[in-house]
Amino acid sequence: MVDQLNVNALSCYGGEMQTPNIDRLANEGVLFDRAYCTTPFCSPSRASIVTGQYLHEHGIVQNMGWRQKEGITIDDETTEKILSENGYETHHYGKWHVESDSLPYLPYYPDQYDFGYQYKKEANESGVTLKKADSDEYMNFYGQSFPVEGTPYMKGKREHLDSIWSSIEYRDFVTKMGRLKIKPEEWIDGILAKKTIARIKESGETNDPFMLTCSFIWPHDPNFAPSPYYEMFNPDSLKIPEFNTPEQKFENSWSRRMVNGYGDKGLKEFLRIYHANVKYLDDRVGEILGELEAQGKLDETLIIFTADHGDMMGEHGMTWKSNESFYEAIANIPFIIRYPKLFKPGVSSMPISLVDIKPTILSVVGEEYKAKVSGTNIVPFFTGEKSMTDAPKYSFCERIQYHPEGKREILSTAKGAFMVRNDRYKLNIYPDGDVFLYDLENDPNEMKNVIDNPKFTQDVLELEKALSEWLKTTNWKGVPVKFKYL
Repeated sequence: MVDQLNVNALSCYGGEMQTPNIDRLANEGVLFDRAYCTTPFCSPSRASIVTGQYLHEHGIVQNMGWRQKEGITIDDETTEKILSENGYETHHYGKWHVESDSLPYLPYYPDQYDFGYQYKKEANESGVTLKKADSDEYMNFYGQSFPVEGTPYMKGKREHLDSIWSSIEYRDFVTKMGRLKIKPEEWIDGILAKKTIARIKESGETNDPFMLTCSFIWPHDPNFAPSPYYEMFNPDSLKIPEFNTPEQKFENSWSRRMVNGYGDKGLKEFLRIYHANVKYLDDRVGEILGELEAQGKLDETLIIFTADHGDMMGEHGMTWKSNESFYEAIANIPFIIRYPKLFKPGVSSMPISLVDIKPTILSVVGEEYKAKVSGTNIVPFFTGEKSMTDAPKYSFCERIQYHPEGKREILSTAKGAFMVRNDRYKLNIYPDGDVFLYDLENDPNEMKNVIDNPKFTQDVLELEKALSEWLKTTNWKGVPVKFKYL
């Protein structure tokens, strides 16, 4: 699993940069081109992965450590908890971000390795990061100071960027991107790959069943990259998306402010680092696949490659996911499944969501769940037991107002913004009355809001009915949605 990955950064999804190892997964498995996160936020989407529920069901609606205080606990019925109770070794290496206490606190993760705990301690002790550093040469990333060399252009923009972000504690994220001056293997994602490989090797010796989540941090910020990956991409050769203006609603977002502050040259530096991060991860994926193959377990292992959400990556003149939109760049995610026993290689346009992971994995291994799940077990649609005509027809994504005390409770006063799409149209409804309709067939870049065109009245009505039914089925308790026609 990766964090904040735009599908257009992968060659198997049509991107220009070559990602041969992820492409291998796609060529040997099923690539889904209509996969969506449950929200363009880290913690809520990750909670959806392990519970099979949408935000307004599991109640984790914001990132942990910010406005969300209550996270996943031992009382939650997660995929890993079920498997652990049924004889599987379960491991999580990397970003977790749904904790409500210090790690380790879940018994089914006996050797969890996390950025903010184990890696932070090891990096400080080994000298990879410094506790006190020259602020001009180091990026402070959540209390860890990483040595970063910025380009002359970015150094020249630093005073301007600092003035824009002066009120933000961690403004280094924006102002100090550049070349990471440590060895590639010293970055946490390299360590995660090594831990994953070691665990696969051990499982090959014991032959015990296991589930392992390798959760990489990149290409999510921090936006820096080590040599030789940093030098692999010439920023001057990278193209800024032509559709580089957002709807006015998102003009003041962090995502937009970053690009306005960078300028085109700074945006190309961001894209250079983003591509370098993805290339780095592709190599790590190749190492993991290589070990599975060496242990003779590749075809015996169900492999899922996905992301918690996307990144604007310059589209609509924005970066990161720090805006209120449901643009494809951040809502649409890569999703690939490889398991030749059940999934014939190919490309599928079946709508799929992160909530589908739990019921699908448990179906493959023959284990049952008791808690309510809103996801779909997709296996029968690929084995022929069910017809694709009976598969889900709509995709949903949402943004939910947080509880004032950070609790996992959706109050009746909670407002929600919702996205629903079918095979052609996408409808976004906001609590302030803003509504957007995009014809993705004729406007794949979502440049023209056609909500007021009477030609699309019936299409809007269809999507409103689908959204209304979904809200009832998933027990939405917040402020009722204001529909245009329904």
